[in-house]
Amino acid sequence: MLRSMLSFCLVLLVTFGFAQNGTISGTVTDSKSGETVVGANVVIQGTTVGSPTDIDGKFTIQNVKPGTYNLSVTFVTYKAHTIPDVVVEGGKITTIQVQMQEDVSELQEVVITGTREINNDISLLNAIKEAKLVVTGISAEQITRLPDNDAAQVMKRVPGITIVDNRFVMVRGVPERYNQVMINNAIAPSTEVDKRSFSFDMVPSGAIDQLLIFKSGTAEYPGDFAGGVIQVITKQAPAEEYLSFGLNFGYRSNTTFKNFLESKKGSTDLLGFDDGDRSLPNGFPTTKQLQSYNMNNRELPAAAALLSNDFDYTQKNALADAGLNFGLGKHFSIGKRIDASTLVALSYSNNYQAINNAPFKRYSNWDSDPETASAIQQNFSDNSYLHESKISLINNWQFNIGERSTVEFKNLAVQIGENKTMLREGTDAGGQGGFYNNYAYHYLSRFIYSGQLQGKTDLTSSASLNWVLGYNTINRNEPDFRRFRRIKDQGSDFYRMILPANSNPFDAGRFYSDLSDKGYAHGLSFEKKFGDGSEKRMPSVKAGYFIDYKERNFNARYITNVLPGSFGYRENELSVLPLSQIFDINNFYSFNSDNSVNPGFILREGTRPTDSYNGTSLTTAGFVSGSLPLGNFDLSGGIRVEYFDQKLNLYENTKQINNKVTSPLPFLNIAYNLSERSLVRAAYGRTVNRPEFREIAPFLFYQFEYNLNITGDTTLRTATIDNIDLRWELYPNPGEMVSVGAFYKKFKNPIEFIQENASGGLQFSYANAPEAQNYGIEVELRKSLASLGVSKFLRNTSVNLNASLIKSVVNFPDSLTFQQNKRSLQGQSPYVINTGIYYNDTEKGYSVNLAYNIFGNRIFSAGSVLYPTWIERPRHALDIQLAKTFGKLEVRLNIQNVLNSAYRIYQDNDENEKINEKVDDSIQEYKTGTLYGLSLGWKLAKD
Repeated sequence: MLRSMLSFCLVLLVTFGFAQNGTISGTVTDSKSGETVVGANVVIQGTTVGSPTDIDGKFTIQNVKPGTYNLSVTFVTYKAHTIPDVVVEGGKITTIQVQMQEDVSELQEVVITGTREINNDISLLNAIKEAKLVVTGISAEQITRLPDNDAAQVMKRVPGITIVDNRFVMVRGVPERYNQVMINNAIAPSTEVDKRSFSFDMVPSGAIDQLLIFKSGTAEYPGDFAGGVIQVITKQAPAEEYLSFGLNFGYRSNTTFKNFLESKKGSTDLLGFDDGDRSLPNGFPTTKQLQSYNMNNRELPAAAALLSNDFDYTQKNALADAGLNFGLGKHFSIGKRIDASTLVALSYSNNYQAINNAPFKRYSNWDSDPETASAIQQNFSDNSYLHESKISLINNWQFNIGERSTVEFKNLAVQIGENKTMLREGTDAGGQGGFYNNYAYHYLSRFIYSGQLQGKTDLTSSASLNWVLGYNTINRNEPDFRRFRRIKDQGSDFYRMILPANSNPFDAGRFYSDLSDKGYAHGLSFEKKFGDGSEKRMPSVKAGYFIDYKERNFNARYITNVLPGSFGYRENELSVLPLSQIFDINNFYSFNSDNSVNPGFILREGTRPTDSYNGTSLTTAGFVSGSLPLGNFDLSGGIRVEYFDQKLNLYENTKQINNKVTSPLPFLNIAYNLSERSLVRAAYGRTVNRPEFREIAPFLFYQFEYNLNITGDTTLRTATIDNIDLRWELYPNPGEMVSVGAFYKKFKNPIEFIQENASGGLQFSYANAPEAQNYGIEVELRKSLASLGVSKFLRNTSVNLNASLIKSVVNFPDSLTFQQNKRSLQGQSPYVINTGIYYNDTEKGYSVNLAYNIFGNRIFSAGSVLYPTWIERPRHALDIQLAKTFGKLEVRLNIQNVLNSAYRIYQDNDENEKINEKVDDSIQEYKTGTLYGLSLGWKLAKD
């Protein structure tokens, strides 16, 4: 009782204290651009009481006695502005919005160089509002509130976005192959061997200033997309000078300090690349040579001696995840006309991930009767261990040349190495009986470099020229991917190695592949605005061109340790040897000094001519567009014409595939301004989707994890998509947004990833469906809770909420035999929900942030008449971040995957794309564990 009375009295005192004085707060923006004005001085006239605007253009004047005041707002190059009759009431916050007009006379005398900051939420929302098309995104300011480490984790916070395999992005339920990715202003190449896709885990979250997703089209942007154009804008060279350091550590609940298996390591694994020990050594025979050798060739045993033949693994306890980062910002002048700045950001991470006892099943038949159990063909338990090392480097430069020109040189380089060891134990009714131990040792090295030299020149006050030169390269190296199987026969106490009679990709096999992808880009655009410059909305015309050239080289080999039938009598002896000894060089076929033979293993190569290819593609685009304000309407439209020329060389250049397509792509965007703060958009655009090199190459790849083959189709055609968008947007206050939108897409010849009825097991390929449709609604809310009351908690709290409801239908003709000839697009979820709650107390220097994500059932792989569709189940993802600053030190506690919800895949026996666990069968289930992270960051800024 006493405690309640004391609490009541305390509330009264606090309330009385607040009642004595009030607060004036608001935001200062540019009346034309809507951008916030940083550093403006807001003062109560007749006093010295005031406040400058912060980086978001916001100001707060506290402890103001009740009354009526005039405010004075001043800033260089802007006309002084007075706000009369500002009423302040005790215990309340008076909020005002100030729009300042440029002072043309001052602009003739004072030159302010630099680039507006784009890394905060207000700049992002201003960009969304002023855009001529439907766009959404996320800023660096919001990214810092989240424990996300890479762009893939960041992307799942964006409306209508889902993530596949923790690195690929789907927009509006459309598979990842339908997206176009740009790093700054250059098109990024595909990073994958077996699909058209960009792996967003290669871009560190700390490298991003803005991440934009253009969901409708415009003539200025690439026309090869259906989901969206995703633009990753890397960090700007800063206006301030600074030096920063950071350390981070992570504890993963199911991995850290626990048993961890790892195959052979190289001396440079910790740097993210192989030291060459896994690669085929110099002097190793070419494919032609090795396939031509018979058992009388002495080069055959000599080749075996060149390879590392230790197939064992090591066991240890996994270390904690760890990382560090370094940043430097520098500002300087070159002569009297050039103002320059540079940014360097270097980061390193070393992480471990174990998944234990994960069931994986396959079925020999499938039955929708809940009373009848499907017959299990394969019943395995998987244990996988992934050790990843990543280094990233950003080095960006900016040069402001005189009053009218800006040149930027942006560079991003990332190196990632992944050493994955996988053990699969269980039974296979379709095999030899007994109990299996299957092994896969996989090392993957990936490197990406993206560089752009870009600039803008204001030719006059109403005409500008933009240009870009771009280069990017991706290297993907898989050296010595080893796969082999051991079996313990019924009644036996020993495992024996399954020794093939011929080369195959999964028994005692070694796979080597190397992918090199290079891209060159050049673009130029000219824009002319019409008017005297006094109006925010002016008619304009824009025209330009863009050239994108890509070249790809892919080479693969697979080699098997084979025991010839004539030496079969040694199988019982050799097959039971330990993994460290079985393929010792002394167990290989060789010649003695007297020319007698030591019987044993020989190398056999199964590489086919289709396992290597090279190709080029050239996209040449020209466009013209215009915008016209008419009353409350803003009309913009244009046409883009793209000429695409793709060449693919196969069979050692003896066969060539040549695709040439010219695509005229019209676009129209209409916005109706309901008020200064709200508008309605409508958009139409035609886009295309072209097959990637891999999708038309008849290269057959064995996928160990799901025990299937993947091949391409040389007959694929370009898909055409008609896109319609409608969206209402409201911007109540700076940094706030409410939007409700709908979209519809109609596909002709969509490219789908399908199961094929192939002999020898499950096989996937690509095919054109005749047509498909995709439609849905999207809702987004970004809101501060300050308007709900005067409490400190509400003033410091903001929420982000976005949700999507999506439906798609793809139709295949009856002549093609699938489980369902009418189904959803692969990977499309019927709903996606993202929620974020952010509390930030700037006075005490701490913040608490929560983020939640969930998606609905989605097709993991589309079924055939022999194999049913696989469905990935929803999973709840909750992340938490707590941060506190101590002077120049910031401490963050990140908790990722708090709920540790399982990844689950089922086969859809009753063909309704829903999962009933009494009817449908489980294929795979596993958990990745909760990650607890601690990061320490220091930033020293120059005064």
